[in-house]
Amino acid sequence: MTVKTISRKSLLQYGFIGLPMAFAGFPLYIFAPDFYATNHGVSLTLLGGLLLAIRLFDAVQDPLIGWLVDRLRGKFMPLLTSAGIILCISIFGLFNSLLFSPPVWFSLCMLFAVSAYSILTIILGVRATLWTIDKEDQTRISGARESFGITGLIIAVSMPTLLSRLVTPNRVYLLYTGVLSILMLGGIYSFSKLYFKPISIATAHKRNHFSLLPALRTLPKQSLKLFAVYSLSMLASSFSAALVIFYVRDLLGAENLTGLFLILYFSSGAAAMPLWKSLSVRIGKYKTWALSNIVAVVSFIGAFFLNVGDVWPYAIVCSLSGLALGADLMLPPSILSDHIHGTGNKAFSGTYYAFLPFISKASLALASAIALPTLEVAGFKPQTINSDPALIALSVTYAIIPCLLKIMATGLLYGFFIRFNIGENNEGIQNHSNTRSSNYV
Repeated sequence: MTVKTISRKSLLQYGFIGLPMAFAGFPLYIFAPDFYATNHGVSLTLLGGLLLAIRLFDAVQDPLIGWLVDRLRGKFMPLLTSAGIILCISIFGLFNSLLFSPPVWFSLCMLFAVSAYSILTIILGVRATLWTIDKEDQTRISGARESFGITGLIIAVSMPTLLSRLVTPNRVYLLYTGVLSILMLGGIYSFSKLYFKPISIATAHKRNHFSLLPALRTLPKQSLKLFAVYSLSMLASSFSAALVIFYVRDLLGAENLTGLFLILYFSSGAAAMPLWKSLSVRIGKYKTWALSNIVAVVSFIGAFFLNVGDVWPYAIVCSLSGLALGADLMLPPSILSDHIHGTGNKAFSGTYYAFLPFISKASLALASAIALPTLEVAGFKPQTINSDPALIALSVTYAIIPCLLKIMATGLLYGFFIRFNIGENNEGIQNHSNTRSSNYV
């Protein structure tokens, strides 16, 4: 580990694998259900139930994967390479072959794909934590990773539409997975240039004593508070993500522009990352995160007032609210790394970092479980002409509830951290951490 400023070349080598990883995130949950509904006749109700079960399983396994990564810290490269290969094979199988009944094959391929994605995500997070103790560099590392991730997301979301204009429908996902495989090979090779074997003497002798329970007991109170804020923030984003297709198609009447809206939103998030990084250096990470939440609320609340045909106003909402996305992606992992270094619990960094994807996935499952039944009770039906009360319920669930959750997250940020000026230096973290952690470091 080093405190020397990390070069741009190293950041590029580290972050490049985020391009192919993005194919297994949000795009997978958009394209796969539609593919199996239209090509294999699987009912939407069954697909929805399968996706909910997969999301819950994927969320629950993250802490276990984090614990596994902690135990296999000296074998990052073989683990990352295996996960990358499994991810590519799983996505290829999902769209280009069928060995069992469609629901069973869908579930198996999705489970392998999301599990491989989780392993890759956690390895990248741990590698960042063990790379440097410098707070600004941690933010740079996080920013590089998430910038590549958003770029990969834009590529993955737009590629099927682009390929459908160039090749026959049965070759679209063949080329899609071909591009994924090429990017993954490049990402693995780039990451290998940063691969390091040594485990510090301070933690090596404890490898045989690693278990999940001690790792959880050492979790600092400040990190628990961070997870509480992150949970509210991710739940807010998850409500919008779960309903965005319904909102664009059934309220705005602009289904053909859904991809463009998503690209606009994610592009704004990528473009704003340097701004949030610079601001975090000047005023601190917690204040910057709180400010981004305010930007999200002020801009996204406008979605509640839109009606059918309001395409340009919604494009503005996507652009402005997307700016806050950069901070949501970049700052929480950077703050968590500060906590890990501040308490000296680097031996359990994989287990700690695994809570971020766990919270993100659990939030999406919870939001879907709440939002969809709520709309059904309100009388909303997809792809039909809905009553005004049903559309109002859609607007409230899509826009108002996320804004309220973001406000609550901002309030917790102030109450937990900003008010006491906690966490902007290692001493603040140590003084307010869980005292039991001293038994394990």
